[in-house]
Amino acid sequence: MREEVRWWIEVAQKNLNRAKLSLSNNDFEATAFWAHQAVEFALKAKSLFIGEIPPKTHNLKRLYDIVKDVIKIDEQLLSELTPYYSVSRYPDIFMGVPSVHKKTAEKFVKFAEEVLNVVKEKIGYH
Repeated sequence: MREEVRWWIEVAQKNLNRAKLSLSNNDFEATAFWAHQAVEFALKAKSLFIGEIPPKTHNLKRLYDIVKDVIKIDEQLLSELTPYYSVSRYPDIFMGVPSVHKKTAEKFVKFAEEVLNVVKEKIGYH
């Protein structure tokens, strides 16, 4: 396994841990952001694992399109999570401070954990 794949997985795991910490602190916007980052980094790791250079994008759908022949994840949740990178970072997108409901944040953490586990399993990461 390429060293870069391990780097992306390790940072994806850190991002998932940050999402969980943000959730426990009731910072649901940060939870959504870090869950997004965990999924993004996991997908980029899988891209590298199959020999593709991941594009410099935060678009989860675009990243998933590269690996969807080799892993299966919930595309509806992926589409739902995708805009949270921007929403949680740029208040002008929704003309104010973004607000994420606790149940949404919990759903995104669970999804990020599932994606990371699927990627780890498929690449043989221990």
